[in-house]
Amino acid sequence: MKSSLILFFLLSCVAIVSAQELSSSRLDSLYNQFLRIRGYTPDGVKLTIQSADTVHIKCAFGIVNEIKLNYNRFPLKQRTILKSLLSRPTTDTSFVTPNGFFRVHYDLSGSDAPKYSLDSLAIALDSAYNFEVNYLGYPPPPPDNGNGGDNRYDIYILNLGDTYGYTEVEDEVIPGSNRFTSYMVIDNDFAGFYTTGINAARVTVAHEFHHSIQAGNYIYRYDNDGFFYELTSVSMEHFVYPSIHDYYQYLPSYFNETQNSFGQNQTTNEYALGIWNIFLKDKYGYDIIKQQWQLMPQMRALQAIANSLADYNTSFGEELNEFGIWTYFTNYRAIPGKYFTNAADYPLIRPVTSLQYSPPAKTVQLSTQPVTNSFIQFVNSINQDTLVSLITNADIAEGIDSTNAVLPFEYSLLSQSQDGAVKLTNDYYQKFVVDKPSFWLNGEFLNNQILEAGKYVASNIDYAFPSPFYYTKDAYVYIPAQPDAFGYADINIYSSSMKLVFSAYKHVILISGQKVIRWDGIDMHNAKLSSGVYLFITKSGNNSTKGKLVIFND
Repeated sequence: MKSSLILFFLLSCVAIVSAQELSSSRLDSLYNQFLRIRGYTPDGVKLTIQSADTVHIKCAFGIVNEIKLNYNRFPLKQRTILKSLLSRPTTDTSFVTPNGFFRVHYDLSGSDAPKYSLDSLAIALDSAYNFEVNYLGYPPPPPDNGNGGDNRYDIYILNLGDTYGYTEVEDEVIPGSNRFTSYMVIDNDFAGFYTTGINAARVTVAHEFHHSIQAGNYIYRYDNDGFFYELTSVSMEHFVYPSIHDYYQYLPSYFNETQNSFGQNQTTNEYALGIWNIFLKDKYGYDIIKQQWQLMPQMRALQAIANSLADYNTSFGEELNEFGIWTYFTNYRAIPGKYFTNAADYPLIRPVTSLQYSPPAKTVQLSTQPVTNSFIQFVNSINQDTLVSLITNADIAEGIDSTNAVLPFEYSLLSQSQDGAVKLTNDYYQKFVVDKPSFWLNGEFLNNQILEAGKYVASNIDYAFPSPFYYTKDAYVYIPAQPDAFGYADINIYSSSMKLVFSAYKHVILISGQKVIRWDGIDMHNAKLSSGVYLFITKSGNNSTKGKLVIFND
């Protein structure tokens, strides 16, 4: 009881100084959602029969902790009911898992008694710990100062009705750190869920245990970056238990509306975006995801993702565009051995619009949210060709600050060339018109074949930066380039007398919204160049950029 009173005093202080202002309607909504999760009426009366809802809540992590960190903003009557429900549950027995990592609390009988094998649950919990901590290298959640009986991580089994589970934060590890101890609550039977019984328990503990790692070791900032917490935990379900596909139920919410911003906290969409981490892991391994969490205390989630990708000599825009390609080749379009391993089980992308195309031209004016992939389908009225254009917006700043921003674009499919058009085949050209073109990418599929994967819109810049480039203070000079289908471009550097001093085929990356090649100023003989004016030419296919840069060898 003493610990509970201290906890509520601390949380009240945190709420006063740090939690976002919530409207009364938002508070009421959170209150009603939480009582529904715990199986109570709005008046605090325990329900004897749970609802028969067919939509189940994957994770109440955000709901529970938004209430907890805004506790003193609720009316007195609601606070009185919430206080006991936000305290640790009381059960009649507990046990420690075989590896000693967890203490599981449960009732031997009654409505909260578990209906699945506790031995299997214990193995599942230790497996989640071994994979996420011992194999992936995440730090374990911080100890809870003996709450629950000891410093083992506590799991409580309750009849949650239509909710898989949640991780509830408790004490702040260091004042002002936004890192918290926590405990986990999971459902007692998962009856009627998409995945039932012990398999549902397995993916739930894999999911929730990573929430305890996130909130305990990095930062709890769910109100702004909740999508990242959830997509990471959903991906952990897949990584720990790849044969259990509970996340399949959420995929249509993304595949039907890919034009919704990555940065929006849309519950089912953020669960579906677990496949983004599956995509990153398949390309770059597990560590890139951990690196993003290590960056989270210093920056917002989208920026952390972008910064981690830059360390792999790629950009967020390139990867989001390629992710669009992976999501296109699913269901009957799946290609064995390429893209997602389970692609044949995934739904098909739904285009934002499907249009009849009659040569010589069809122009469409649409808009999208920031940090999105949009698919436009054209059906040739003459030969029934189907051409799908993938439009990627990678404006991270808008994605962080203005997720509801409306970003217009104009796309034209043509049968012959015109100014600004790009040749796709002998029969098709495309023209793409946008503001801030450096934040946009596109690619096309003709009859389910990639025409030009990751095709970039031409950039406005034709200059290198910084210029002058100083060896003593600048690590790199960034030179504008348009990538080929593989994300590379040829670069040649000439002296003012047109002597070739450097030549390479280098990766094109996104820096400050510009598509560039990064060069350290070292020539083909591994030497620094003399001070002077140099010419550069970058080329990929029919795209080329020319310009000058100044080098000071001081």
